[in-house]
Amino acid sequence: MRVAALVACSVLSLAACGEADKVEQGSSTGGTNSTATAAEEKPAGSLSETGFGQRDNYVSLIAIVQNTSDNVGQTVTVQFNVKDANGELLASESQVEHFSRPGQKFPVQTQAEVPKGKKVAKVEATLLVEDKGTFSSEPFPEIKTGPVTVVKSEYGDGFTAKVEVINPKTEPLKSPKVDVVCYDAAKKIIGGSFTYPDMIPPSGKALAEVDPLMTGKPASCVAYASPGPLED
Repeated sequence: MRVAALVACSVLSLAACGEADKVEQGSSTGGTNSTATAAEEKPAGSLSETGFGQRDNYVSLIAIVQNTSDNVGQTVTVQFNVKDANGELLASESQVEHFSRPGQKFPVQTQAEVPKGKKVAKVEATLLVEDKGTFSSEPFPEIKTGPVTVVKSEYGDGFTAKVEVINPKTEPLKSPKVDVVCYDAAKKIIGGSFTYPDMIPPSGKALAEVDPLMTGKPASCVAYASPGPLED
């Protein structure tokens, strides 16, 4: 399995393939989650859930990841492969984030467009964690969020999710990333979205809104917040 990590480094044209580079894979079939570690050592990060939502030919791609090391600032890359029921590869996308505190758990999200008329049946996710010194190695305090309220969108047949974001610092929090992940009654991921509020007041809070890209109506939604690029 060590070879998997080395191959991933080569394909993604990474600068180096050191011990800090760990690969983990998972897949989702309509929200059913599974993971399989592709590294012999304990990985620097874990992939616990994978899911997607589809509306017309647009698909939201979501992987829940967690920092399992004491380090901070690692680059977190998730690559998604989108397939139909016959196994045909419809689209591939990737998204890069980073860990800002030990134990941090958050979703890596992006979107894909599939050919018109195609229905997504499965999404495969591959997680790669690298400690390259790109992001700050100083832990950032947890940015807490309140419960998510979901209402019908003012326009169209979609939904709008609203959540309070709380600034843990005594100075303004600029452009934090706020993720919303939605689930069906069986606790399977059916979609989500994210936004970057301009600012959260010092030791204060602000209301963030997103229009999740989902399959159907959610039974519940969960929010996460992390420091944005202006805080690094």
